[in-house]
Amino acid sequence: MASLVFIGHEASLTGAPYAQLYLLQWLRTHTPHAVELILLRGGPLLPEFEKVATVHIVHKYEPTLSLGKRIIRKVESLANVHIKGIFKNLAKKKPVLIFANAALTLALAVEVKHYLKVPLLISVHELESTFFYIDANTFAKHAKEIDFFIPCSRAVKEFYQTFCTIPESQTRVVYDFAGVRLADVSTAASIRQEYNIPPEAKLVGAVGSLGWRKGTDLFLRVAQHFKEQGEANVFFIWAGGKEKSPEYQEVMHDIRLMGLSEQVRFVGTKTDLRGFYEAFDVFLLTAREDPFPLVCMEAALSGSPVICFAEAGGMPEFVRQDAGFVVPYADTQAMSEKTSYLLAHADVRQAMGRVAQQRAESEHTIDVIGPQMYALMQPFLSR
Repeated sequence: MASLVFIGHEASLTGAPYAQLYLLQWLRTHTPHAVELILLRGGPLLPEFEKVATVHIVHKYEPTLSLGKRIIRKVESLANVHIKGIFKNLAKKKPVLIFANAALTLALAVEVKHYLKVPLLISVHELESTFFYIDANTFAKHAKEIDFFIPCSRAVKEFYQTFCTIPESQTRVVYDFAGVRLADVSTAASIRQEYNIPPEAKLVGAVGSLGWRKGTDLFLRVAQHFKEQGEANVFFIWAGGKEKSPEYQEVMHDIRLMGLSEQVRFVGTKTDLRGFYEAFDVFLLTAREDPFPLVCMEAALSGSPVICFAEAGGMPEFVRQDAGFVVPYADTQAMSEKTSYLLAHADVRQAMGRVAQQRAESEHTIDVIGPQMYALMQPFLSR
């Protein structure tokens, strides 16, 4: 039974950690391998990771740290004496490969590779904004150590090709995927009741953290367009983001001054999202940049069509012409018009929702992607 080393940047309630968790759960169920997991820091998903792997944490979880400070902390961690102890423990297990998850883990993954002298695979879920905080040239230098590169969408692959030299023969796009949220029990009816949304009202939704990259402000602009058109029976819900954070307070400030308090709900972080997805008539991805968001797959599995921006990541590769709409980058007027069209045309909305659901079920679940990921590991397992 070969031992595998996985590396992740954190155990937060966000897309990349969930993708890693779902893959480890699949490996635990379908393969004989023991997994050692290094996390640069912990987070709320840590108990779930501990069920499927032996976990080694570099830093304690500090959810209030900004992305920039978190990345600096991760880089500084490479000199930590604690890391050397982790390396020695890993060597005793005689692992046969390293599978890193997220671009932020590459520097550490290379250090682990040098120590263990085993192949390095990496799945990346980041685009340009990550390199506002870390140096692209340093990443490109480390990328020469990658034995197999797995971008989560074509958009991600094309971005890294602009500054990294990774042979095509050592690269394969494997799309991100949804897992099974067994603990979710909420329903569409319970969500409408909890947030005082009439049964006959239409509901437009989004799920994600708060801030510039996720386009929280653009979501509010779409809602504002609806208000200007006098469409009072359309409500907007955003699930995600910490309610005590400065970003949340900024959103509340804008909602109040934009006069959107009656129709817009920002409900904070939710671990049970089932009812939200079921309640959404249309799902908006207002992100300025998102490689291939898990939340869109989860919304699609519930039958919601997706509207997203062009040039903002990999979601147009899923939506295409039939699972929703792709509108020009940051064009909230166009997004509001397409949203209004779908809300007014139930037949089109439902047809697009069915396409989205079928595509997600057939191409973007862990039951589909798990075997693909494991197949990519096989050449390295047999060495």
